[in-house]
Amino acid sequence: MNGTLTFADYSWPLLPSSLNSMRGMVEETWQAAIVDFLESWWGVDETIEVQTSGSTGNPRRLVHTKADMVESARRTIQHFALVPGTRAGLAMPVQFIGGMMMLVRAQVGGWDLKAVKPQAVPKMGGAVDFVALTPSQAKSWRLAHPREWLLCKNVLIGGGQTAVAWLKDAPEVPAVYEGFGMTETVSHFAIRQLHPQHQDAFQCLPGFAVFADARNALGIKLPNRQTLHTNDAAEVNDAQSFRWLGRLDDVVNSGGVKIHPESIEESLAAIIKQPFRCYGAHDTLWGQVLVLRIHSDSEPTYADKERARIAAWAEANLPRHHAPKRIEWMPLEITASGKWKRPRT
Repeated sequence: MNGTLTFADYSWPLLPSSLNSMRGMVEETWQAAIVDFLESWWGVDETIEVQTSGSTGNPRRLVHTKADMVESARRTIQHFALVPGTRAGLAMPVQFIGGMMMLVRAQVGGWDLKAVKPQAVPKMGGAVDFVALTPSQAKSWRLAHPREWLLCKNVLIGGGQTAVAWLKDAPEVPAVYEGFGMTETVSHFAIRQLHPQHQDAFQCLPGFAVFADARNALGIKLPNRQTLHTNDAAEVNDAQSFRWLGRLDDVVNSGGVKIHPESIEESLAAIIKQPFRCYGAHDTLWGQVLVLRIHSDSEPTYADKERARIAAWAEANLPRHHAPKRIEWMPLEITASGKWKRPRT
């Protein structure tokens, strides 16, 4: 199967013979990146070099075989029952695995793929059956372009933790899913539905299995029989199902109470609209305390009132001793792939 690719109001068959024509229509750097990837994909090398996003450490380069990428694409196509002619949207940068895999899936599945500029608030410009987005892109798209949102059938969110408060009052369509994976696993290897049904646990795709190691960190058995050890804390239900808790290196040990910032952020997303992150800071009494940082150039005039509001809500809705001990307004950094970085002390 081949499929088609559309950008700059032109469409081409996803074939090597289209490269020169595509190159001639490039107007922006993100379009050039798509053509560059396809040129590598159709080249003689059997591998593709991929850069990690940098969300859990310094960005680094990995190498995947094209055969493994094709198999990953087939697993996604099978899981979502996506047929040839599926209208799909590409709104993620192709410098990273999420964007690359949308192009691979389109060719393997015979999709009609429309590529739009990868930006914080994507605009598809029409109906799509399937689109992959980051959490912030998905939320922004629904709020900024609600009619487009309703014309979509399936949204796959990946590349970061997903707070679901913004889906609470969403209509049943589109169905929203969260993928769990990393560059090392060639995109997602497990999926859970967030809406209209909410699943707490991720379910592994065929060929993958999970286990908990001696640190209670998530281990992954890959289809090639290799084992990958992660630094993710997880509750493993069985070999095919797990619930993600957060990163082990992000755990805050406050007076002996272990707090996963990611789970706190998921709860606080119901009452905080601006970008924010929680992290652990050194404290002479408790060892560490949980700090809430809200993205801002400076502290607002209403800071004391907002601190009281958040503190009252956290005290009533979070587990005991899990409320942030300090709330601050400071700028947050963004990774190369557009994710908000957790502050480090």
